[in-house]
Amino acid sequence: MRFVPSYIWCILCVFLMGSIYAQEKRPKKAFVNGYIKEMITFNDLRDSTLVDNLIHNRLNFRWYPTDNLRVYGALRTRLFIGETTKLLGDDFVDFIEYDTYFFDLSWTIYNEGSFMLHTMIDRLYLEWLHNDITLKVGRQRINWGINTVWNPNDIFNAYSYFDFDYEERPGTDAIRLEYYTGINSSLDIAVSLPGETIGLDGREINTLSAALMYKTNRWNYDFQFLAGYSRENWVLGAGWAGNLGSASLKGEMSYFMPVEETELDPNAFVGTISIEHSIKKLNYNFSYLFNSAGPNKLGAEGLLLLNSRALTAKNLSPYKHSGFVQAGYQFHPLVNGGLGVMLFPGNKAIFFSPFVTWNVFQDFDLDFIVQGFYGEDFASGSLRALSVSYFLRGKWSF
Repeated sequence: MRFVPSYIWCILCVFLMGSIYAQEKRPKKAFVNGYIKEMITFNDLRDSTLVDNLIHNRLNFRWYPTDNLRVYGALRTRLFIGETTKLLGDDFVDFIEYDTYFFDLSWTIYNEGSFMLHTMIDRLYLEWLHNDITLKVGRQRINWGINTVWNPNDIFNAYSYFDFDYEERPGTDAIRLEYYTGINSSLDIAVSLPGETIGLDGREINTLSAALMYKTNRWNYDFQFLAGYSRENWVLGAGWAGNLGSASLKGEMSYFMPVEETELDPNAFVGTISIEHSIKKLNYNFSYLFNSAGPNKLGAEGLLLLNSRALTAKNLSPYKHSGFVQAGYQFHPLVNGGLGVMLFPGNKAIFFSPFVTWNVFQDFDLDFIVQGFYGEDFASGSLRALSVSYFLRGKWSF
């Protein structure tokens, strides 16, 4: 069930006016910040090249009316200009939206030809603090993941590693209660409101998720254990994070048991492990993901599913085995660059992504990022570029 409550705009306007008033009268009680980004994209496909432009604005609001009550909100507005917008037409809205929300708080203001102006509220929640209890109600991000690339424990709002322009990551409409049972331990209970989406087998899937997580610390390692229900699957999971010598060792795993098991939705064990290390100006990361439901041989067609916005913690990668290596180097105090490579053993498919970031001046960054997907050419049997995208992005934060 999805609808647009007409009173949401009124609530937002009152909230904004209250925030501005509080900033003037009580500057320590309310805050507004955000950014403006401009990104030019060249998408080099097999038989065509698409050129697009994105102007992206984000406003973050925080208001502390009392010592125990906090209000958070965020408005995300994007102006899409280019050939992809024109090519997809009305389907472009479905391409950019997520299915993790119960309330429809997104609006297409204008959509004609090569232009589309879209805005959405992706954060709007109340936070109540009392002794060792924290209660959050509303649109929020429930971040249960540990690893950098893949997060099988992130059952409420999984995200795609390839969606780099959404640093805040999607949230969910939920109620969350955290109880700190000790200095290094807590109990976390969350329930997200149900929506509906279409599964891989073509049937409607209820996106209701409800789970409990326990966190503790032993032997200088952080451990977490979860149990619950997510998207018509019973889920058991665990994760850890600590040090292995001078390196960081992280891992998480989840076992999914569908209520109605089908050929396209079987029982699945999804687990990942990663090692991160830094040597002076060099930092690098090795990650591995195992998905028991993935086929041994999938080929290049699996690359088309990697960047899907319908990814969940159960299908973070369509391949059975996925590996990731990334290295970054600080060339200059203001310039950082690196390379990320994703491999899929047993399949002729690879993802390749070099990047450079330049802090031009305070609060303004310039990024150049390449994302290349390479797969098997059935005629020759060799690797060839399926798509290569070039991104040039400027970001001003305020």
